[in-house]
Amino acid sequence: MQKKRIAVTISFSFSIRYLVRTGMLEKMKAFCEPVICIFWNQEDLINELRVKGFEVHLLPETQRSSAYSDIRIKIDYWFKFFQLKSPTKNVEPRYIEKFKSKKKVIIQRLREYYNFFLLLIPGVAANLHKREKQLLLSDTNYNDMLKLVDELKIDGVFAVTPFHVQEDTFLRAAESKGKLMIASILSFDNVVKRGWLPVNYQCYMVWNKYNANEIRRIYKKAVQLNNDNVNVVGAPQFDFYSSAKYILPKKDWLELVGLPDTNKKIILYAGGPVSLFPQEPQFLQHIDEAITNGTIPGDPIILFRCHPIDRIERWKKAMGESKNIFFDSSWTGGGKLTHANITEQDINKLCSTLFHTDVHINVASTMTVDGSAYMKPQIGPGYDEVYPNSKYPLVSYYYQEFYLPIMNTNGLAVAHSRKELIDYVSEALQHPEHFIKKSKDIVEAIITFTDGKSTDRVIEVLKREIEK
Repeated sequence: MQKKRIAVTISFSFSIRYLVRTGMLEKMKAFCEPVICIFWNQEDLINELRVKGFEVHLLPETQRSSAYSDIRIKIDYWFKFFQLKSPTKNVEPRYIEKFKSKKKVIIQRLREYYNFFLLLIPGVAANLHKREKQLLLSDTNYNDMLKLVDELKIDGVFAVTPFHVQEDTFLRAAESKGKLMIASILSFDNVVKRGWLPVNYQCYMVWNKYNANEIRRIYKKAVQLNNDNVNVVGAPQFDFYSSAKYILPKKDWLELVGLPDTNKKIILYAGGPVSLFPQEPQFLQHIDEAITNGTIPGDPIILFRCHPIDRIERWKKAMGESKNIFFDSSWTGGGKLTHANITEQDINKLCSTLFHTDVHINVASTMTVDGSAYMKPQIGPGYDEVYPNSKYPLVSYYYQEFYLPIMNTNGLAVAHSRKELIDYVSEALQHPEHFIKKSKDIVEAIITFTDGKSTDRVIEVLKREIEK
């Protein structure tokens, strides 16, 4: 019997970690023929996959006219106001307003209010969706994508980033051709932080029960139509943390990240993206100063890990010269930050960094869960001396719907002041056992499973759906 051809879309560097480095694509070969569809020309990855016997196609990104883009913006307003139903939907947009000019904030608010009241008028939302379908045919490359779906001779699509604009039109075309549509959501924040999903998927896979309930709440009709086919599978990219083979000897790791061969305690600071936290270097400065003046005892060093979609230069400029800080870059793309090949060495470096460092600090990041997998103290700055905001302060960012399960464990130490941050770091370095009692609770709250077999769970669901 001929195996079904399943298109696997890759439009983001993190997808490579999920699909390629976990061995998921290799395992798919047992019951289907993966057809790799990548949306940027990552030559080394494409060559690697072809050498391994995979069929790989470089696909064009979604193309949209300004009229079509405007319609999608209005539909995203509809989605946020009436479909999302998230109690914390306004936290991030209101929080980041303080980084914008008053003029931009006023214009943004007026546009928001206008669309809200417009969408209250009966029939407006329905007309928007009708118009979107019309413009999809005339103002995008949808018709080219229809031809491409036919040329690929695929039976279905497996998407881990179904929210991405790059993939949107291709996914719409595949659905319209009656293909099997399967989505495995890449991250635990995607369901409530991304916009409208226009495709009705026959099968959804998510990290945890909270994500499953979000899918059921937001995409109720699609879920009901497909017999509540929402599956909690965990996070395949966390499977690496269950195996010691990804951890380098400390000496090799120190050399890889550019640290001196030292027995000093190491603080890992994982930076966030500039789009959300332009003021974040202040926390690194506060820790650096506390080490220099001895408030944090023991003369530890700081390893700064740049966020994959941020530029390390902004941090180096902000910090200047410091004997306490060493900078480590991530898998940042050259031309576009989100376009990079995540290699096996990248995986080894990340796992080793989490393992060999002593205290982890980040602002409301997934890295809290990553670090908890290695039973390391997790500390989150929750104050802001640069951009204080009484109604939407930084600490509110930790209480968004997707992050709330972490906070409910009481396993993350959130610092509400500079002094509290320094006190937490000092205590965590000396008594890590005080901070790791809830580490397993954090991991289980977000990725559900800690057995290192989430990749296999995804494979089981894929096999079941494809062989139906």
